[in-house]
Amino acid sequence: VCVCVCVLIVEPDISLAGDYDLETAVEVNAKVQAHLYHAMVDHGVWMEGAMLKPNMVNPGRGCKKTYTADEIGKATVDTLRRVMPPAMPGVNFLSGGQSLEDAAARLNAINRAKGNSPWNLSFSWSQALQLPLLDLCKKNPPGSPLPLEAMSELLTKELAIAGAAARGEYEPKAGQGDHKGA
Repeated sequence: VCVCVCVLIVEPDISLAGDYDLETAVEVNAKVQAHLYHAMVDHGVWMEGAMLKPNMVNPGRGCKKTYTADEIGKATVDTLRRVMPPAMPGVNFLSGGQSLEDAAARLNAINRAKGNSPWNLSFSWSQALQLPLLDLCKKNPPGSPLPLEAMSELLTKELAIAGAAARGEYEPKAGQGDHKGA
């Protein structure tokens, strides 16, 4: 007897292109996620076995207003509290083109703002973790061996940052993760 189990991975992602403010981002993210959860229930998705990989709730890149990482973290948690079913076990946020440092500062703020919310709030940052490694490899002369030791050290450092942010224990530099108005 073969028992097959699938994990549904859902990635609602709101584009950062545009000049919308954080309040609009909260409204749009809440609407998109509410419709998503409704559709999941309508289709019989077992919520306890699904994985959500959304964007963090951020203002558009062209937004003229400045927001702190803490404001972005609170907006993200507020959005989850409004619409995320308690049956969903957690969220693995996408980096969405943010640098590792900005994504970590914002994830850290999210975890500090979550209070007693029931979800595990973590990361799924292929781009934020891989781009620095690719940059390191680009510095290598063509045809030479990959700098595996340096790559290993860099990835270990990056994962330590991401892990600390997922626990709300990352200590970002002042202003790190803030959205600076365009």
